[in-house]
Amino acid sequence: MPECDFCCLPGAQWVYVLQDRAVVALLSDEGLVTPLPNDGRWRACDICSELVDTQGMAGLVARSLSSLRMLGVPIPDGGPDLEHMAMVVMANFATVLSARPTRQPLQGRDS
Repeated sequence: MPECDFCCLPGAQWVYVLQDRAVVALLSDEGLVTPLPNDGRWRACDICSELVDTQGMAGLVARSLSSLRMLGVPIPDGGPDLEHMAMVVMANFATVLSARPTRQPLQGRDS
C-alpha cells in the first residue's frame, strides 16, 4: 500500500496534483537542508487529506511529527530543535497547500 507523503504512513488513498512543482526540503541531523525533488503529485491518507482540504496546518504538522516518531525517526521532545524541525515540515506543507492542489483518487500509477 502506498505511503502518505504527509505522514509517511501506509494507506494513501488520494493524490494532490499541483499546478507547479513545489520546492521542498529535508532537514538532516546536522541541520543541513537538502532540496527534495518531487513531481508535483503528493499522496495522502484519509486523515491527512482531510487536514489538507481544511487547511489544518497545525494538525498536519503534528500528525507528521508524531508519525515520524512512531516510525523511529528521532524527534526532539521540545525546545528549539523541535521548533526548527516543525518549521521545516510546516514550510514544506505550506508550499504544497499554497499551490492550491487538486485532489484525485489514487490510482495504480500513483502508487
